[in-house]
Amino acid sequence: MTTRRRRGAPPTTEGSLLDACRHCGEFFVPGDSPIEGVCPACASERYEECPECRQLHMRDAFVTLEGGRRICRECAREAAFRCAECGRWFLASEVRHITDHRGNRICEHCRIDWSMCERCDEWYRNEEMHDGNIDGHSLCCRCAADATRTGVQSYYFKPRPVFHREDGEPEDGLLLGVELEMDHGDGDMAAARITEEFGSSWLYFKNDGSLEDGVELVTHPISPAVMASEPTRAMWARIREIALEEGLRSHDTRTCGLHVHVNRDYFGEGETAQEMAELKLCALADRFFEPLTIFSRRRSEQLHRWAKRPMLPKTEDCWRKRAKNCHDMASCDRYRAVNVTNEATIEFRLFRGTLKTSTLMATFQFVSGLCALAKASTVGKLEKMTWYELCDAVIAACPTEAAELEAYLVERELMTPKEDLKCA
Repeated sequence: MTTRRRRGAPPTTEGSLLDACRHCGEFFVPGDSPIEGVCPACASERYEECPECRQLHMRDAFVTLEGGRRICRECAREAAFRCAECGRWFLASEVRHITDHRGNRICEHCRIDWSMCERCDEWYRNEEMHDGNIDGHSLCCRCAADATRTGVQSYYFKPRPVFHREDGEPEDGLLLGVELEMDHGDGDMAAARITEEFGSSWLYFKNDGSLEDGVELVTHPISPAVMASEPTRAMWARIREIALEEGLRSHDTRTCGLHVHVNRDYFGEGETAQEMAELKLCALADRFFEPLTIFSRRRSEQLHRWAKRPMLPKTEDCWRKRAKNCHDMASCDRYRAVNVTNEATIEFRLFRGTLKTSTLMATFQFVSGLCALAKASTVGKLEKMTWYELCDAVIAACPTEAAELEAYLVERELMTPKEDLKCA
């Protein structure tokens, strides 16, 4: 009996014996390359071995240590550090360094600009240290303020924030931090009286070199709902009363501004989300700079010096690239209408100082509504809006009642009264 030989599977094609390189697309024999899915040529050109972990990584995934040695970023996160001052990378085991009160590592070469507070045992920049000793100790501005209980702190004073939210408001909800400059009066007395009445958990006072004879009032972070509450409105009314009694002015000066900070994490934790928020806010400030100038009440020379127009370049790039370009450009100068150089906040700098409570409330409502609108809208949608559509959208998006904002826009002839629209 003859047994027929079973035929095997048909031979495979040449392509199935090869892999396509994920970089250049060329086919290659898998055994010829040390990296799966990468041809030998790309493996040689695009990859290198890390001397720490002895693994192959793409060349752009390396950092260069001081001295020229290169290691991969994974090893750098574990064994190295980047100096927050000079930007250079060092092996932590080879270079002495300190960690400042914000968690930044500082190399031994830059450490000369830092000092340790003898009360909290944390490192601060020298300019953040209190001038002189207190009871024989060198203290940071924060500890010096606690020790001396003085009313007006140095420009670099930054206390631990006290957050004011209503019950149930999320931790990443919108918060406003206000900087109100006042001049031409007894700033020390006003600061002492206001602090005595409201305490340091709501606000504090700092010196500011741009003022001639005044102080800067700074609030702790306050949510729009708390800002709109009757107790907070009463606080601002009382601040105005005390300031005027001590001869201080804000609008009627050439020196005073009103700056409003918003928390970055409101727009999202990721880099992309925050850069997109920067693009939306800077683009709106750029496109509507003329009506915003009327809103701000500031003179053109003041805006040019303290709150310049963003002047974003006109490009056809995708939103992500436009956002990255906006961030890179705006990060070079903090004296812009929208300042994005702060680590934890975005700052609106264009408003003129005021002690008028209704104008303060209108400003807070405008910033709150603008941020809420920017968070909820795409860049494309915002680009299609006219100024009047933007005003309506900001009022609608404001998380609180916006009666003062609407009245202020009508008063400045930036918006048409609803009654006129009905008659038309």
